Amino acid sequence: MKKKMILFLVLVLIFLVLVANGLEGEEKKQVAGYTSGDDYLKRSEEFKRAYVMGLIDMLFNETWVYDEEEYSDLNEVTDDMKPSQIQAIFDRFLEEHPETWHLSAASLFRAAMMEIVLDK
Repeated sequence: MKKKMILFLVLVLIFLVLVANGLEGEEKKQVAGYTSGDDYLKRSEEFKRAYVMGLIDMLFNETWVYDEEEYSDLNEVTDDMKPSQIQAIFDRFLEEHPETWHLSAASLFRAAMMEIVLDK
């Protein structure tokens, strides 16, 4: 039952990101299926903050379901962080890895967060 609830919440989160993506600019006629690192960098600070908070929620749920040890490590590292700190970590990761900007922002976010987990 818990897995079904988590799956439902992840799907709702994805839907909300897609809706927000479509509302960000009226010049877009079609909602993108994902946001690349390059697309993320072009967005407003408000969008970035909301997007990153959605990604961290998704990452916590993913690790909780599939890897409890990784979840524990991630939780320990980010326990006292503010949303602006998590966003700064992701933004710095993107600045240091411009060769990856064409990839999905969600996968890049995971890589950025796992980098700090491994450095702890």
